[in-house]
Amino acid sequence: MGKKLLYLVLSVFLSVPVFSQKPKQHEKDTNKGVELFFNAGMYLGNKHNANFYRGYPDPQNSGYADPNIWYVLGNRYWKQDIWDIIYERNHYDIIDTFFNFEGVSEMRYNLAFSFGIGLRYRFSESFSLSFLFSQTTLTADGLATFGMQGTGVNLDQGIKYFDYKVMGRERRIFFEMNASYFFETIYPYVFPFLELGVHINNAKVLKSELIVEDIPFSMINMYGEGTSYVPGIDPMVINPYLGGIGFGFVGGLGIKLSFNKWISLEPVVQVSVEKLNLSSYGTMRPNFNFMVRLVAGDRLFEKKQ
Repeated sequence: MGKKLLYLVLSVFLSVPVFSQKPKQHEKDTNKGVELFFNAGMYLGNKHNANFYRGYPDPQNSGYADPNIWYVLGNRYWKQDIWDIIYERNHYDIIDTFFNFEGVSEMRYNLAFSFGIGLRYRFSESFSLSFLFSQTTLTADGLATFGMQGTGVNLDQGIKYFDYKVMGRERRIFFEMNASYFFETIYPYVFPFLELGVHINNAKVLKSELIVEDIPFSMINMYGEGTSYVPGIDPMVINPYLGGIGFGFVGGLGIKLSFNKWISLEPVVQVSVEKLNLSSYGTMRPNFNFMVRLVAGDRLFEKKQ
């Protein structure tokens, strides 16, 4: 007991000088210069834009190739395949008139990894202008529900429901310009900052599928307007380009942690209001980016005297 008390007294005594020390006076770095940075983090897309992959295209503002659940279910060969797959996997007798499509749930984007590279020009210790390129690949998920009724011994079970995955995948590329303002603190190595900017984005749709028992059915018409899948016929695949150029506005806040005059880390949270080229589902919505930047100042590359 005596030893424990002694250790406690010594630890408190030794810690007093540490907490009583005042932060060192910060010497301002007024030099202009260029900084190179890399960023990586997680990107969360808005669920409104994700509903592009739900398969309910707007008839007034959609192309023939936009994801469409009826492009699959309206094809009698694919509908028969889906029926056979469900019957085979679930051993459930089905009356065709009760093989009903109930609908697709709201879609949501999963958290996606994002990365980028950029250049920053430092006008002063407080103000800088950045140009950066970044990219992320998003996956949207939802569920399609089918209702079926059995015959014979299964008749008393009534309607049975099956949920199957609806999935979309897209790549977004950003070219961003933003201005950052760094605030002084009593600590010479900690700088909170705010940033505002604009960007040009390019969204490219990679796939959109209804997946029944691990078997995918593309909801994108890959063969051209007015054509569809027919067994035994191998039409030319057009592979249409879905997506395109959009724009957005960016706001963020973070903390610059300077290890020295050459290297620093910047945890950043960004809100990006984006207009995407995804037909009627591309309207402006907020998206979120959580990242860390590794910043290298130009002094790192100077020759030592």
